[in-house]
Amino acid sequence: MQHSLFFKALFAIVALGLYNFYSSKWSPLSHSSSWTTEFVERQTASNLTYYVFDGSLEQSVGDTRQHQLIKLPNNMVVLCTSDPDSAKAAASLSVNVGSMANPKEFPGMAHFLEHMLFMGSVKYPTENEYTQYIANNLGIYNAYTGTSETTFYFSVANPAFEGALDIFSHFFIDPLLSVDSVDREVNAVDSEYKGNLQSDNKRFYQLIRSLSNPTHPYNHFSTGNLDTLQVAAHTLGKNLHEEVKMFYQQYYSADIMKLVVAGNHSIEQLVEWTVEKFSKVESKGNTKLKYEGHPLDHHALG
Repeated sequence: MQHSLFFKALFAIVALGLYNFYSSKWSPLSHSSSWTTEFVERQTASNLTYYVFDGSLEQSVGDTRQHQLIKLPNNMVVLCTSDPDSAKAAASLSVNVGSMANPKEFPGMAHFLEHMLFMGSVKYPTENEYTQYIANNLGIYNAYTGTSETTFYFSVANPAFEGALDIFSHFFIDPLLSVDSVDREVNAVDSEYKGNLQSDNKRFYQLIRSLSNPTHPYNHFSTGNLDTLQVAAHTLGKNLHEEVKMFYQQYYSADIMKLVVAGNHSIEQLVEWTVEKFSKVESKGNTKLKYEGHPLDHHALG
């Protein structure tokens, strides 16, 4: 296959993916159900208020797990899954803000914030407390920053799930975002950027960005590095620590967060833990950005 044809084919795949993203989103709800109107008020065993989805969920015939879709008082939507046969428990939280929200003067800010959130909270101020807890309980953890979302996740031994959930929840309740962590995490982002230079996939996606609509934020550099963060802040006379805190305060709202928790615990227990811990995440209203136009306009598509 000629290189030109190869890149045209890959470009078409990315274009289709972006079209699907902008035109529709997959949902576990049936076509007749609504995210906003079919939640009814309930109380946990400890009298905490939450809202349970009263419509129908799409579930495969072979899926024997118990699922419950709930909404917290802060508008965070959560899917709880009880699987008695699960060897481990897991959680994943996605916030609907990613690299396309980067300030023009600070490409990579969303990715930098992702790194900073691992560096402790008011309740758990030790930097490695989360990672050490996960490692000590046979778990794994990671996070990634996409174009329109940032996702954090972990798995852990079932008996350690509540403790992990509590530490994890405070990423989004009271993160320290300490000034002492700034230089180290900027260097971590820069190291990731340099590692990506050798990745054909990363280079390809940057090529697609470069060929996309120049007026759309998809066109911009997303990962970030030392130059776009620390050097840029110094050049502009701005404080990078204050900038990352402002980014967090502006966008990280419970209203645009989705959470999944799963383990061998009962559905009632999973709901109890979720409502107790994640209802404390601040609701700031719908902070999701809206973008004009499409990243692959007629110029980009030829």
